[in-house]
Amino acid sequence: MVDLLAIFNPPEVISARFAQIHQAVLRESRCIGEENFRVIGTDDLALLFRLYEERFFDGWLSKAIASTAGAALTFRLSSTMTRAGGKTIRRRIALRTGISAPRYEIAIASRMLFMNFSDDDRPVTVCGLACTNRLTALQRIMEHEMLHLAEMLVWGKSSCSAPRFKSMAVNVFGHADTRHELVTPRERAEVRHAVKIGSKVEFEIDGKRIAGLVNRIHHRATVLVESPGGMRYRDGKTYLKYYVPLPMLRVEGAESAK
Repeated sequence: MVDLLAIFNPPEVISARFAQIHQAVLRESRCIGEENFRVIGTDDLALLFRLYEERFFDGWLSKAIASTAGAALTFRLSSTMTRAGGKTIRRRIALRTGISAPRYEIAIASRMLFMNFSDDDRPVTVCGLACTNRLTALQRIMEHEMLHLAEMLVWGKSSCSAPRFKSMAVNVFGHADTRHELVTPRERAEVRHAVKIGSKVEFEIDGKRIAGLVNRIHHRATVLVESPGGMRYRDGKTYLKYYVPLPMLRVEGAESAK
């Protein structure tokens, strides 16, 4: 077993390995042929994981998973994650043999990645480090999630707000923070469409103008419209729920939607 707390990679080593992985992905990936890629598959996440594991953990993570009968690691691209750049999950799955085995999953917020690095976007940092393209951001997110996986394998749980994780993040990958500053759907909606949670908005369906309140923001807005036939919410009122593309919304008091 690797002593995670004993790992220390000098900045120049981290930079060199990061660049090697960056170029290897561009060279070997089925989908990622440019830094601001437009398509990505779960096999690309598996490739990125393998490249990092070889250079930073000497294959230990996969060996540790394989040492437990029935254990497995899978990768997922999430179009619904709107706050976290990635997530590492551990579940226990019942096997036919009657025992249970841990299943690990690393999920990456693909939709949020694709929302970033347009010409008019603000600068982005991930793990406290500046990112100028999607591939760099993806690498930083994968680094963060691999630390979560490593903690789970050794200590059974993981928290990026705890001192141990923060220390490993600095020593293994040179991270300056454990958070990301990617542009989120909420920020994009407010900047481009002046829409935010709680906004009073109007939209049109079949020539009929409907008014409501924005309850959630993803790639579309969830708008609650008061109606006797709707579902009752905590404020005691009943609402129908509409999923509305952001450009279709007109914010109350605004001259026009952006």
